Amino acid sequence: MKRSAKPGLAAFIGLFLALSILPSAGMLAAPTTRAVGNEQLALWPQLHTADGGWNRAYLSEVSDYLADHIAFRHSFATLYARLCSGVFGTLPGEDVVLGREGWLYYAETLPDYQGTARLTRRQCWAAARALALIQEYCQEQGVDFVFTIAPNKNSIYPQYMPARYRPAASPGNASRLADCLRQQGVAYVDLFSVLRQEAGQTQLYFAWDSHWNNLGAALAADALADALGRGPEDDRGGYSLQPSHLGDLYAMAYPAGTELEPDAVFEKGFTFTYPNGLRSAEDITIRTQNPDAGGSLLLFRDSFGNALYPFLAQRYGAACISRAMPYNLTYLEREQADTLVIELVERNLRWLVERPTRMPAPVRQVNQNWQPGDFAASAVCTEAAGLEGYVEVTGSIQCPGLDPDSPIYLQGADGLVYEATPAGEGEEPFTLYLPAAAADGRLELAVRAGGVWQAAPLDLTR
Repeated sequence: MKRSAKPGLAAFIGLFLALSILPSAGMLAAPTTRAVGNEQLALWPQLHTADGGWNRAYLSEVSDYLADHIAFRHSFATLYARLCSGVFGTLPGEDVVLGREGWLYYAETLPDYQGTARLTRRQCWAAARALALIQEYCQEQGVDFVFTIAPNKNSIYPQYMPARYRPAASPGNASRLADCLRQQGVAYVDLFSVLRQEAGQTQLYFAWDSHWNNLGAALAADALADALGRGPEDDRGGYSLQPSHLGDLYAMAYPAGTELEPDAVFEKGFTFTYPNGLRSAEDITIRTQNPDAGGSLLLFRDSFGNALYPFLAQRYGAACISRAMPYNLTYLEREQADTLVIELVERNLRWLVERPTRMPAPVRQVNQNWQPGDFAASAVCTEAAGLEGYVEVTGSIQCPGLDPDSPIYLQGADGLVYEATPAGEGEEPFTLYLPAAAADGRLELAVRAGGVWQAAPLDLTR
């Protein structure tokens, strides 16, 4: 018995060692070089840092590189994911959620779905105020403006979410922000209502992707165009569904998979052109021209704009589609745009209070009979990139009892009062782009707390 067992044991050990060594040895001939989904493959690390010192993280960075580039990584990961989804009804990793009927959801949308990452009342007001200031600037420049939120997929198709994730019982950030936008008079297109109305009859989002498909994007573009007075619908003719789309969530969950989802292909194609060429829909800046249309569009967008922008570009003689963030309103003049559209996905609404828009701070005519304030304020002053003659003043205040809807005013050294964008870093952030002379001297910050306007010196660091 012992003699017959030894060859079998040796074969098992040999097979185990071969399978263990294969991925590492395979790196010599077939390393993993293709990133999938939203991943970024680690680069081979440098032994020395930029200042000539030793890179103390060298060994850990080598480990990261080997983990990313090991041979057959995508195939093994896909096999493991197939086993987990088939046997346990779930997926390994933390980025993708396996829903009912094979639908996939982006895990980063779970806080919105479950209501666990709610903006404060102050943050909702501040996000709306930041957009109101953008709209005011556009109006002064004679530019039409509209803002919209691209809904998370589980906001439109919650029925395919796993039962273990309970939806929020109260209105989420998008709904609460929409209320603040209406109160402040910001032009807002509610795509939640538009898409939900149609979602029962037509599939508007990919099952294996985090984004809307061409049908959802076209519906969103029609709603935006209608709000801007450019007609509710473009003549695209009928459409057919063709397998053409590799879902981002599918690629993250099954990196070696090759299955394509159907997407709508319309009978009438787009007639606009790309004067500067196009590498992909992920380009930071895309420009289009259409001699059959008029007007000029500036669209600030995120990844939902990949499918959205062609349906808007078709309606304008010229369009600039930008992924710049923070938003830079100097682009309006650069592009000679007469329309500004901002599209932001639901899960990133917090960016509105974290990434202040680059634009000159508006001057206000206010009653400056402010009481001495019992609060502290500090800020840093730096040169404003792209705004010649301006400086950037960004900081935060510590003010107990600050009214949730209090603007933040700054009296500059030039005697004028400016309103800050309530966005940036810190608990109560603010940012202003001021003429350099306005920041050269004594500055005073004013807020409303307990219904009373209070002012305190601003501690400015250069």
